[in-house]
Amino acid sequence: PGIKGDEQRELISDLRSRIDRVMQRSNREERKQRTPYQGPGIEALVPGKIIPCESCEVFVARQDHETNYLHGNIRLEDIYQESLEVFGEISSHPELAYMNPDQTVFIDTETTGLSGGTGTYAFQVGIGFFDQGKFVVEQYLMRDQAEEMEMLSLLRERLSRFRFLVSFNGKSFDIPLLESRFILSRIGPDVLALPHLDLLYPARRIWKRSLESCRLSNLEQELLGLERLDDVPGELIPGIYFQYLEDGDPTRMERVFYHNRLDILTLVTLTVLIHRLVTDKAAYCRRDGMEQYSLGRIHFDRGRLDDAVACLKSALTSCTYTDQEWEVMKHLSIVYKRSGELKLAVQAWKDMIGIDADRGLFPFIELAKYYEHREKDYERAEGFARRAEMANQYLHAVNPEEIEHRIHRLREKQEKDI
Repeated sequence: PGIKGDEQRELISDLRSRIDRVMQRSNREERKQRTPYQGPGIEALVPGKIIPCESCEVFVARQDHETNYLHGNIRLEDIYQESLEVFGEISSHPELAYMNPDQTVFIDTETTGLSGGTGTYAFQVGIGFFDQGKFVVEQYLMRDQAEEMEMLSLLRERLSRFRFLVSFNGKSFDIPLLESRFILSRIGPDVLALPHLDLLYPARRIWKRSLESCRLSNLEQELLGLERLDDVPGELIPGIYFQYLEDGDPTRMERVFYHNRLDILTLVTLTVLIHRLVTDKAAYCRRDGMEQYSLGRIHFDRGRLDDAVACLKSALTSCTYTDQEWEVMKHLSIVYKRSGELKLAVQAWKDMIGIDADRGLFPFIELAKYYEHREKDYERAEGFARRAEMANQYLHAVNPEEIEHRIHRLREKQEKDI
């Protein structure tokens, strides 16, 4: 009590650092007393090599894939057939309009926890990139906390060649965590400050209404037709790593490398799929009306009104007599209004009232505006405004004074016409 927010954060950070130092000392002491593991190292189980560094050695796994490798129902090389400039329109980075597969790195981390902060380590960083006709997956492993700085230095050197970055939830988790670990290791994090395509956001925009989950594993199964075999659930990975630190046995870590590698491959094919859906309204992978509805809204945001109408009309066909019909009709009417098709917009607003007159004020307000400003039919406009007033008594959607002001203005206009 009495501790301010900044002071509290500093206190928590300090406590985490102290606990971390104690844990490192404890781990070193325990390892001295433990019978050393006598079996093969991780390099015997996973393709890669041990790289000598200034103060230690770092293991880097590497696996090359032919670009015609089929991951799910999409080949890796298909990314070259797409003009990726659309991602500059649907993301917060306009620079992504110039994204080139040969200058792009796909990145995913495996960590000691999901909370972030100075007590969380990225013990494995996997990256994927196209190189000389192959798609290469490199995975940097921290076999011991003492290897972190050298591992990150090697990673930094590799990342310096790329201009674009692709992740899944990397903006919120992977990249901030890596930036923190770089800074704590006294390594410049500038190589992470790239135009960043985080696929989680377009995936949610497209599928949050039609899929139960937008987790990467669910997207793989539902959209890419990929069924992982002998994979390890992500929530078990920190425990596997801690056990590896305890006993030195890398056997179970092989599955962690497999999990991480599949995640990186999925980043490539999911990029292709999202691009195809957004750029091809002729239905590459249409699941249901809600997917079409979401794509229509994306087209509207991009200013592509014809494409928006096509998707929303298709969605409406699938959503007739469902709870989603009213919402789809609402956005279709907005597109009609924006494109100047006012007669179609008016019909859509009237249809919305017919579908569910108690759903919302939107069609009443829009019709009141239309008849006031376009038709100069103030009596009819007042009628819709009063219906909005009645509906608002139980919906509480807007300030009642807004509707009262509209009705008062319409009454004055009618009196002037008398």
